[in-house]
Formats: sequence, C-alpha cells, structure tokens
Amino acid sequence: MKYSKTQLINILKSVGKDHVSKKDIDKNPTIDCGSMTIIRYFGSWKNALEEAGLKPGKITGRKRKIIVKSKIVKPNLMDRKKLWVGPIDFPKTDNIKNDPKTTYANDIIIWKGHELTRKYLRSIDEDVRDEIAKDLLNFFMEFDFIGDFKYREEELETAKKVLDKNLATISEEDGVKYVKNTGAAGYKLYRHYFPNLMKVGGKNRRSIFESLSNKALLWSIIRNRTGNTLLYGGEYNKDIGYCQFPMPLSFSQIIIGSKNSGLGAMGSVFKPSVAKAIYCKYAKDGDKVLDYSCGFGTRLLGLMSSGLKDVKYCGYEPNTETYDNLNKLIEDFDFDADIKCCGSEEDNLFDEKFDFVFSSPPYFDAEVYCDEENQSINRFPKYESWLEGYWKQTVKNIKKMMKDDGVFGINIGGNANETMIKLERDLNKIISEEGFELIDTIYMKTGKSHLSGKKGDPDKKFKLEGIFFYKRSIRNGSE
Repeated sequence: MKYSKTQLINILKSVGKDHVSKKDIDKNPTIDCGSMTIIRYFGSWKNALEEAGLKPGKITGRKRKIIVKSKIVKPNLMDRKKLWVGPIDFPKTDNIKNDPKTTYANDIIIWKGHELTRKYLRSIDEDVRDEIAKDLLNFFMEFDFIGDFKYREEELETAKKVLDKNLATISEEDGVKYVKNTGAAGYKLYRHYFPNLMKVGGKNRRSIFESLSNKALLWSIIRNRTGNTLLYGGEYNKDIGYCQFPMPLSFSQIIIGSKNSGLGAMGSVFKPSVAKAIYCKYAKDGDKVLDYSCGFGTRLLGLMSSGLKDVKYCGYEPNTETYDNLNKLIEDFDFDADIKCCGSEEDNLFDEKFDFVFSSPPYFDAEVYCDEENQSINRFPKYESWLEGYWKQTVKNIKKMMKDDGVFGINIGGNANETMIKLERDLNKIISEEGFELIDTIYMKTGKSHLSGKKGDPDKKFKLEGIFFYKRSIRNGSE
C-alpha cells in the first residue's frame, strides 16, 4: 500500500506523544505501516519527525545498550586481574561429575548440574566463579593432558573431511608468490595424535605442559578462563569500560588459556593445508616423497589429503614419542609410509630415490622438543657445529637419496627477528654450496597473534617465512 506524505505525518501524530520512537510505530497494532516505510519516504527517521513537528524517543536502543553494559563495570576488576590473595589448597568436593578418563577435549565441564558454558558463567557473580575455579583446579590437576587428551571419533572424521576439501591458495603479487598460512583445517587431527606438542619448550619459554603441571600457574589459567581475570574492553572501548569475559570450560579451553595468557607456549607446526598445497604443486601420482624432519605429522596429513595416488611418504623423526605417534597415525589411516627413528644427519639412508624432498627443519634452539640425545640441538649445542654436523650432513644425505630431476624444498627463517633472518641465510647458503640451484620461492604470510602489539600498525600484522625450492645445479652435475 502506498502512503502520501500527509498520511505518514498523520500516522506519526496518531501515537499521541511528543517523543516518538520506531517501536511506537512497529509495536502499535492499530497502525498498518512500519517505521521502515516512513524512513524510506523521508530519508531518515529524524527527517520524518521534523516534518511532523515531533522529536525522537528520549531513550534510543543504542543508549539503552550502553546503560546495560555500564552496570557490569566494577572498580576492583583490575585488582583481581593482578593478584589472588590467599592459598590455593582447596578441599575436594563432588561438585564436578565428569570423569577425567572419559572426558574428551571439547566436552563442557559440568558443575553442580550446570554446564560451564560462557552464557552460564556470565550469569553468575565473581565469587561463584571463584568457587567453580577451586573445584576445577582439583579436577584438572588429576587430568593427564598428554595421555588422556583426545577428540571424539566423529570430530576426527569431520576434521579429515574438512582438510580433504581445504587447500591453501598460492597467489602472486608483483612477481612474488605467497601462500596464506592461516586457517585451522586439520588441527584436531594433529592435536589428537600428537598431544606431546604441548611439551615443546624453548629458550626463555615455558611449554604448555609445564604450565599445566604447575599448580599456581594452572590456577591463574583457570581464573582466566572462568572470566575473573580475562577482561574485555577498556582503553579502546570507552563506551563499555572493562567487563569480564569467561570462556566455555573444557580441556581444550584450558590449553588455549595457557597459550593466550602467556603462561605457556605451544610448539609450532607447519599447517596441513599449506603442506597439501605444496605437494599438489610439486608432487604427482606415483611419487616418493621424503620428509627429513617429520615433526607432528602435519606434512604427512597434507599428503594424505592431497588426492595424489600411489604416493609413498618416508621420513626421519628422532623424538621417540613423536615417532610412535606418527606410526599410530599411519596405521589408523592405512597410508603407505616408512619412518626412521633417527635424525636426518645420521648415516641411515633410505633405499628409495625420491622425487620430492620437503620439510621444515628445527630452528636450532628456538624450540626444544625433548631431552633425548639424538635431538640435533643436544648432539650439536653450538650453532656452528649444528650447521656443520646436523644441517650440512642432512643436505649431503638428501643429495644421495634424491633423483637427478627431483626437487628439494625447505621452509626456514623469516622476517620475525634477526635470528630467523640468520637461519634463513645460513641454511640456504649450505644448500647452494652442496650443488643445488634455487628454482622457486613461496612466502608464507602468517597473521601475528593478537598479543603481539599489532594494533594500528599494518607492518606488524603479518610475518613472512620463505619456502625455498631447489634442483641440482647443472654446473655441478648430478653426482
């Protein structure tokens, strides 16, 4: 139905008030047209009211929202963020019914019959959240985050299907190739099969497992997740101030809390979707591929999901625990693969000749995977001896095992800091000295953490890591 200007003005005046809101029109059963009809005719709600000699409703939806949010601002939030006063030895209760042995990674913890969802935790006050946190501390202290951490079978099946469909895109800008190193495709698979990823520490960094095994640190993480120290708003949200921001409570969220609160560091992984894109570009059906530093199975997962037929994956992994987990993954997916439990620098060569050799080797002492003697950083603790004993010997072994027309790829270094720049330069220099010629470079563009101080500075939003591809140099022959 079309309305004239006079009819619409009369409709506004029929409300019988000097201050008219859109709800006065939309909620009035005696008025046939809606507020949007009036807005479309006059161009805005303000224009319509001016034509009718009226004023906007005194309390708009936006102002009401601000008033509600201001009620949750409490002056002691920053004090609670800094300090917990008192001991952290709490009596055990039976308030939590979950069994740590049968609770999966994403299962929500149940406390006094309530699922500890974000909605529930936001509906209660700080003191109740701290009572919950006390029970959670006793509960999580009994959980084996390595031996018992697992996802449900249906979650793993879904994760595999998502990875099968997902492919990181390789693009080109101004003659430079990039692959976007984002997305979580496949993360449940490698976290399920390789929970020892949480044990990875490093120079001046505590592992997630160490933080979860420390009662005081675990208490801080739990209070962060329940919302009594995780604050939202503040300087950049002056309209709402600081408000508490709980998370749904599960084993997975406790691990995320350790990382996000800065109390523990997760080991780095090469994303399966990026590995898949690399294999799809450089490998073909029937190829034999070598991963000289298998790690936490992410490149193996990338090859499994690539759709390539009759390919075989071989690799080196010196960490005994990771080696066992790799074989479990291979067995469960019935994939053609062969892993040697040793370092790639050792005199333990595969009989196969490989079409494509690709990996991301250790970044010297940036991460420590375990204390076993056959770890490269333990065998060669000095940087120069590590370059000579580990990396140069690895390149020599690759040269012996690679086909004459094969491709050798390495992900190393980046622009994050001077150490990464030096690693990139030194490892690539050795590859060239051993008779290989660079044929291609793809840069992984990785978004930095929200904790990295990137706000307002676009140069800090990404870091770049190179993936360098080589063939045997024609000048040096194929040896």
